[in-house]
Amino acid sequence: MTENSNTDNPSARNRSVPRAGALSRRRFNSLMAGTGLAVGGLAAGATALLPRPAQAAVDLTVFEWSGYDDPSMFPEFVEQYGDQPAFAIFAEEEEAYQKLRAGFQVDLAHPCTLSVGRWRDSGLLKPIDTSRIPRWSEIPASMLEAKGIKADGEIWFMPFDWGNSTIIYRQDELPDARQSYEMLLDPKLQGRVSIFDSVDEAFVIASGILGYDSHMDLSDEQIEKCTEVLRELHKNVRFYWGDPTALQQSMAAGEVLAAWAWTDSYLALKGEGVDVKFMFPEEGLSTWMCGMVMTEDAPGDESQAYDYLNAMLDPAVGKVLIDDWGYGHSNAGSYELAESELAIELGLTSDLDKFLEGTRFQGEIDPERREKMIEIFETVKLGG
Repeated sequence: MTENSNTDNPSARNRSVPRAGALSRRRFNSLMAGTGLAVGGLAAGATALLPRPAQAAVDLTVFEWSGYDDPSMFPEFVEQYGDQPAFAIFAEEEEAYQKLRAGFQVDLAHPCTLSVGRWRDSGLLKPIDTSRIPRWSEIPASMLEAKGIKADGEIWFMPFDWGNSTIIYRQDELPDARQSYEMLLDPKLQGRVSIFDSVDEAFVIASGILGYDSHMDLSDEQIEKCTEVLRELHKNVRFYWGDPTALQQSMAAGEVLAAWAWTDSYLALKGEGVDVKFMFPEEGLSTWMCGMVMTEDAPGDESQAYDYLNAMLDPAVGKVLIDDWGYGHSNAGSYELAESELAIELGLTSDLDKFLEGTRFQGEIDPERREKMIEIFETVKLGG
């Protein structure tokens, strides 16, 4: 987590809300319940007279974000066992981490790559036996190279959902914009740029401009060079955004012409008829990734845990994430089913490998080094 800058991590994002305009299964069930008709109840009523095979009692507890406890995230598991796991809900990863350290017992949890190393090094996790997840081979190889997944010859993390940060800009005002992070340094954009108030994303931008492979393993000298880039960028920044709605309003009004933002802001602006472009910069997209881990002191049925993980990799689940939530999924086959306008426009339905090429997946940074980066970023924002 960062101080005043921790919303770059999905742990501070509202991850229970599908993309604008989408009617997720969760929302649909809610609306139906309001009319006195529950989808689950209709299904149960239709099959109540049919004999059902005996099923094992569910002995599994999953530590999750709000919204991911919806059955659309694991329909095969419900079909197999006749019920869903028990869920414990957390609001952000630090809360989940501290509860697990205090002895709270669950079988599976859903952190992001920024946190996995810390959880593993604290003895909270056990390795994942990928041979027990039939769909593991359907995860793109490029995703499995993200920092935090592998350590000590073992797999500790199963990718599940992900999303992007990149530059979105007013194409009508900047028709010849260079497709690079360096666009944000253009003197002509003084006072017309906004970037996310995030130390991680700020250093993604700076390290990309300098040609570094990653912002996660910077030397002291490289951090100093990034600092100079951030000072130069600060001259163009109108404000550091924390609320995507405020950013979207400023871009719609033409006050901000270029911004480091999330896919959902692009989607919202397009929906308002604003002529914005989603950039595929030469330095690569910045991508957060979250997924599942197995806890060391898991009290439940390990076989059910593996069945649950495999159910989450179902391409049908991916279609919900992509089309209804605006997120990516870790099964490459999901994109063959996706049909949302955003997925088609971004090329997710045609060539996932091309989309992921050059992606800068985020991972954990050494805590002391990150504290130094936080201090620098806060100083730069104050004009120092």
